[in-house]
Amino acid sequence: MSSVKKFRFYFSFRSPFAGIAFYRLRRSPLFKDCHIELVPVWPENIFGGHMDNPTDNLFKAAYIFSDAARQAEEAGLSSAQFHAIAKNLQLPKNVDYSIKKVGLALPPEPWEITHHAFLYAQEQGSAWVFGDAVFNRRFNFDGQGPGDVLQPAVIAEIASQVGLDAETCANASASGRYEDMHKALIKKGEEDGVFGVPFFAIDQPQREVFWGNDRLPFLYKSLSGGNDLPLITASSLNEIQTTRL
Repeated sequence: MSSVKKFRFYFSFRSPFAGIAFYRLRRSPLFKDCHIELVPVWPENIFGGHMDNPTDNLFKAAYIFSDAARQAEEAGLSSAQFHAIAKNLQLPKNVDYSIKKVGLALPPEPWEITHHAFLYAQEQGSAWVFGDAVFNRRFNFDGQGPGDVLQPAVIAEIASQVGLDAETCANASASGRYEDMHKALIKKGEEDGVFGVPFFAIDQPQREVFWGNDRLPFLYKSLSGGNDLPLITASSLNEIQTTRL
């Protein structure tokens, strides 16, 4: 039996917590020798599987961005965008919540554009660097300014920055090449019981799943067979691991 520790990391570029987890996993020495299967998931029909849409619940959405700010700061990332969003998510007054569910009215979000671009980058051996760059742009983690990563032009710009073919990457979804692959990944997520991201699944030493960026210490404890929960501090994330280039 292989001694290599393996797990599946389900994520979406829509999720701030997935972005923080992606950043931490790329840099944490705790996971440098693990084989991490990167699985982008966001069903075309959100309830086609069992993934919840947090923006359907304004209570949850308001909490998410305040908590994302805390978790970003803990990882040493810029949290300004999260604080700004949280400030603008005010709970409405005088609403009878027993008869009305309050959420955010958002336009259609074609995440297949971004996720299929990631699958192209993964084929080219650039999954980690491309994914990191997309999350940086989406959530302004590096403080250089945010961008709409649902726009092919923004994807093309990011692709160029990391040495990928800009046109091929930006048009990965339109090409239809990755449609079946993405559907298969979503199906795999359903088999693992994914209901939100980030989500982690391991098969050895025993079958176990974890939900949330803050569950990374628990994931490591299970993988390593240790007794204590490790600390993953910002100071331990200063260097990209050579296994995540």
